[in-house]
Amino acid sequence: MNDVRPLATAVIVAGPAGDLRDALVAELSTGLAGIAAVHAGDDPAAMAGVLPAATTLGLVALLDDGTSVDERIVRLGADTRARAARTVLVTERDRHDDLSGALDSDRLAAVIGVPWTRGWLATHARSQLTRWLSARDPRDPRLTALRSGGPASDVPTSTLLRDLELDEQALTDRLVIALDRALGRRPRLQLPEGTRLTHQGVGVDGVIVVLTGSVALDRASEIGELRLHHASTGPVVGLLSLTQQARAFFTARATSDIEVIHISLEQLEHALTVEPEVGSVMAAATARALATRLRRSEQLQVEKAQLNTELDRERTQLAAALEQLEGARLELVESARMATLGELSAGVAHELNNPASAVARSANFIADDLSRLLTDHPRGEALAEVIAVTRQRSPLGTARQRQLRRELASALRSEPVARRLVSAGVDDPARVAELASELDADEVEEFVVAAELGGAIRNLLLGTDRITDLVQSLKSYARPAEAMVQGVDVASTIDDALHLVAHKLDGVELERVDADDLPTIDGHPGPLGQVWTNLVLNAVDAMEGQGHLQVITRREDDEVVVEVIDDGPGIDPDILPRLFEPRFTTKHGRIRYGLGLGLAISQRIIHSHGGTITVTSEPGRTVATVRLPAT
Repeated sequence: MNDVRPLATAVIVAGPAGDLRDALVAELSTGLAGIAAVHAGDDPAAMAGVLPAATTLGLVALLDDGTSVDERIVRLGADTRARAARTVLVTERDRHDDLSGALDSDRLAAVIGVPWTRGWLATHARSQLTRWLSARDPRDPRLTALRSGGPASDVPTSTLLRDLELDEQALTDRLVIALDRALGRRPRLQLPEGTRLTHQGVGVDGVIVVLTGSVALDRASEIGELRLHHASTGPVVGLLSLTQQARAFFTARATSDIEVIHISLEQLEHALTVEPEVGSVMAAATARALATRLRRSEQLQVEKAQLNTELDRERTQLAAALEQLEGARLELVESARMATLGELSAGVAHELNNPASAVARSANFIADDLSRLLTDHPRGEALAEVIAVTRQRSPLGTARQRQLRRELASALRSEPVARRLVSAGVDDPARVAELASELDADEVEEFVVAAELGGAIRNLLLGTDRITDLVQSLKSYARPAEAMVQGVDVASTIDDALHLVAHKLDGVELERVDADDLPTIDGHPGPLGQVWTNLVLNAVDAMEGQGHLQVITRREDDEVVVEVIDDGPGIDPDILPRLFEPRFTTKHGRIRYGLGLGLAISQRIIHSHGGTITVTSEPGRTVATVRLPAT
């Protein structure tokens, strides 16, 4: 390594030893004398690592050694000081495909070709160090030495670059002075707000220099007139259209009172010919206007993307809100149905209970009257006994009826009479045989009629009880949700629901298991009944009306647990997590409301009771579990 007494700032020249490196070191050492110490060596990373701790590294000049520039810069970046320095590549190659990473990571400040003009490399290095020091500390005293030590620093010397650094008003002033110098003092035109300086679609044959006030550029479209530029208009109006020899793309409109200079095409051509500064300033003004409009266009694009993102978010929220609104509407419809059902049930209860009670009373009166009528009958006591026995008998199963018909037909030697007796509910063949041995044919007929009368009275009473139970279940089911009830018996609400869906259970083997110590809850019997109805109907649908259904209630700690278990095919694991989504259904796209509520609404009802509802499923076993807090 060639050692130079280190200063506070160092410059590294890294590359193969030879004339090129020596020339580079010599020029940089001369140009940066008193500013930075120049160090040379093969490996820039190793050189950066051995610099004194108090030394800052401002510039790294990499000589092309034929290896990957990206890899060399990556190795160089391992050192903190080298990573903060400005890096330039000095190369003899006319093509590079190995520095994309350096540019992408903003680690390459310049590429310098060999050979270079003598002295220019030092000037370039001084400018790079000036910008590096300015970014670190604008008050660094070495900046004064850099800016005063040569023609090149961070201040441009070319006319165009210098003009580009002027603010808009200063640039306008330079243009006006140059135009006045070329054409004589130009008249200043005072124009009111709203004046159109160019017209969209009309040819442009001159330019207008805006001295004071503001001008906007508008564009007519199918959706109306759009304002595309205002603060980004620039001081020269019409120049872009003029350079393209095209019709005006915008309508330029004064948005305040303005003062302008009008320059025709012929005047502009003359000014450009006799006064070179007019062209330089106009080029700078055009470049600034284009840059400002481009930035404005990019900003509009960003704002458009942000608005589209916000619009998409709001559209998603709106869709969700509409979905919730639709769900709320359907729930209101359901609530209205249930309210109507509640009102109808009260009327049905009144209309059915009274005649049902009358039928029950009449059946009892008939039984009592028959007993009195038979008091004087020779066999009245035996006939009254038959009526009373058959009246109290429970309905017989089909297998038991067949067996009794065979036994009675053998005892009575008459199949029709045996069938009538079994239909009436007689199930004691021994007693029938005993009576038959004591009675003649007419007397046996009396015995059969008495049994049929007892069965008829029994059927009347059973029918009225069934009507009463159904009406009571309907009333409980349709009770409004607002009517909070204390001490609700969950098992009773399940019974009410099963009464109402009994017609759906003809082919289903129903198994009820109720715990003896089941506590009560505080809740709404009607909505709970809707939940049980929904779970039972879902299970029946899953089993396609045939199978084994269990409805189990039990106590777990301070909870009432209800399980509805079916042996259907089970639920697809992909569908299972979505069961409680609003209006989700597996029934071929159909949404069931009414008595078969969706599971989402059932879940809401259970949650309103402070409980939970879950569904687990596997082939042959699906379990819906509801947990409700006990009173």
